[in-house]
Amino acid sequence: MPSKRSIARGGVRILAGVIGVAVAAGALVGAALVPLPTLRVTPPAAKVTPVAADQQRVCPGGLLDLADATDASSLSSIGSPSITTDASTSITQRSLKTPNVSGGGAPRVIATQSKNGGERPLIAGAQSQNATEADIAGLAASSCGEATSDGWLVAGATTLGATSLIMLSNPSAVQATVNLTVYTEAGQAEAPGARGLVVRAQSQLVVPLAGIVPNAQASVVHVQASGGSVLASLQQSTVQGLAPQGVELVGPTATPAKHLVIPGMTVANVARAAGGAEGASSSLPSVRLLVPGTTEAHVTVTATSETDAGIVGTQSITLQGGTVREVTFDHLIDGAYTVRVASDQPVVAAARTVDAAATKSGGSATEQAEAATQDFAWFVASAPLLDRTLLAVPSGASPKLHLVNDSDTDATVKVSETGGSTHSVTVASGKAVAVTVSAQQTYTLDGTKGLRASVSLTADAASSAFALNPPGPLAQPIVVYPK
Repeated sequence: MPSKRSIARGGVRILAGVIGVAVAAGALVGAALVPLPTLRVTPPAAKVTPVAADQQRVCPGGLLDLADATDASSLSSIGSPSITTDASTSITQRSLKTPNVSGGGAPRVIATQSKNGGERPLIAGAQSQNATEADIAGLAASSCGEATSDGWLVAGATTLGATSLIMLSNPSAVQATVNLTVYTEAGQAEAPGARGLVVRAQSQLVVPLAGIVPNAQASVVHVQASGGSVLASLQQSTVQGLAPQGVELVGPTATPAKHLVIPGMTVANVARAAGGAEGASSSLPSVRLLVPGTTEAHVTVTATSETDAGIVGTQSITLQGGTVREVTFDHLIDGAYTVRVASDQPVVAAARTVDAAATKSGGSATEQAEAATQDFAWFVASAPLLDRTLLAVPSGASPKLHLVNDSDTDATVKVSETGGSTHSVTVASGKAVAVTVSAQQTYTLDGTKGLRASVSLTADAASSAFALNPPGPLAQPIVVYPK
């Protein structure tokens, strides 16, 4: 039987153990509550602001003619366009090389210098040319656009009498490699020859569309560039019998989106263009659409009058992915319209109108048909503008600036003519207005943030249009971590 002394010693040991466990638990709790010292090493880094690149725009150059619709070596220029330019700082100009085009009228690059850390300088340019050739006649106007790596050309046809040329202008100091993906009413074209096209530095390459998709009634071209950036344009011209039936230079439309706005679709002399002429349905105002990819889309197209803002035409269709479709408005009267495209899938779109001249009285039926000349214009979707915009208006009849406000609040735009007067224009929410401007003049527009805009030029058998778009984003500062 244990003695009292051994029992006492055991109790002391047990008590000491309990106390030890309590002390250890307290130490753990304290360690958890008291912040421990940490070792943190900040890696060396430097915040670098890229050198601001010059702001530059590319004017596509003169209209082109070709003896063979599929032979790029037969291209020749038929003259030089009239170019209007302006910038908020000094402006420089240079021409691009045209290795597969003979004659003058080379594309022009306009540039102005950017200052590091300063406000982006404004720059704008636009060109126009009135052709009177035996096989090319009409007015073709275009803005001088910014070269990019991705663009959509919604225009063109290669059926009998139609000629379409893709113009790829590379203003950069390095060559660009371009892939063209062409869609038609038959779907995406299989065209290996449209891949890997080399556009030399500071040069323009012209590609006949008929060499990629012959006998296409309606085309859409997706232009993707790597290496350098390019400005993509499309020249389309039409001949019916012996009479030229118009020419147009078309710039890129807005990128694929579920909501698109086409400002200022101008309908002029529509009764003459469609009145009993052969192929009259093709002379009616129409909107060309494409859903990239393979997904089906449900699309609604509305045309709203600029004067009373009432919806005067609505078309709803189902589009198969990768297939080009057109919707036609057969009851629009002469005037200007805002076209809105709403879709449940991203789409690209552009509108086309035809403007005919009055026929001469008397003479044979053949003489009257040859006298019934016409011109057509393409109106592309535009992107929302920044708060300040510089506008260059080229030569041409009855130039108008079209402004569309799709925001929830009214907008007031101050229109300042260079060296001239200034006035303000109110663009109500959901409405559009047309502002008369002067040919071969430039304007500064203040208060245009979020607005869409275009310029139209309209006369008998001499119509054209182009969109105003914001400049691309500036380079942002980056953090560099050296090894």
